[in-house]
Amino acid sequence: MRQVTCSLDPAMDPYGIPQAVIMLDNMSEEVPKVSPLYLFSLKLLLNKDK
Repeated sequence: MRQVTCSLDPAMDPYGIPQAVIMLDNMSEEVPKVSPLYLFSLKLLLNKDK
């Protein structure tokens, strides 16, 4: 059985956690900042950044 692994390098994934948080903030019309989805996403991103 062959195992496939993949990792993103900066050329493939130019956005980091801070840029993802900014993009999430820019979507405030679609995802209000007080919604559970926004808070869950922000928590995941900030925990990933640690």
